[in-house]
Amino acid sequence: MKIGRTLAATAILPLLLAGQAFADTVYPSGTLSAINSVSSTAVTDLDFDNDGNDVTIATITIDNNYENAFDLTLEFANDGVFKRVAAAGGDGTAATGVGAEIPITEFRLHPNGTGTLGTGLTPPSGTFTLTSDAGADYYVWDTHATQSTATVGYQVEVQADWSTDTRLLQGTYRETLTVTLSVGDGS
Repeated sequence: MKIGRTLAATAILPLLLAGQAFADTVYPSGTLSAINSVSSTAVTDLDFDNDGNDVTIATITIDNNYENAFDLTLEFANDGVFKRVAAAGGDGTAATGVGAEIPITEFRLHPNGTGTLGTGLTPPSGTFTLTSDAGADYYVWDTHATQSTATVGYQVEVQADWSTDTRLLQGTYRETLTVTLSVGDGS
């Protein structure tokens, strides 16, 4: 009798399970690497024999795929002044002071049309003022937003204005610009 019941239960089980479906959920996934990089190129043949107006002094390329976007910091080691660093033709050493400094009178960040700025971000516009600091004076372009697509190969030019001064000594004049890209806070 036990064998009969076991056989009957075994025969009925497939009938009970017929038409039933079993499900299992899986989650294929992977990760996308974070990108937050910057590169910059300085212009080394600036014409200081003439006034400068909206002259590109450096080009910056930005790649960033963080939703909270980025902050771009520009640090000017000479506080926005081109200083004489070398004399030409054996004309003494690099002098300092009025005859050896070319102050930058105005700055701007200008998108040059290369690359893509992340959706939701606004390109820089207008002029900016350097923030004085005990070290290098600086400016921060804070995007103040989140991006829904990545910023890819986006280029901005650092442009400057200056006035020519007949008191300037001949030679090479330079400002040192340090460019830092940090992850933004999305606000």
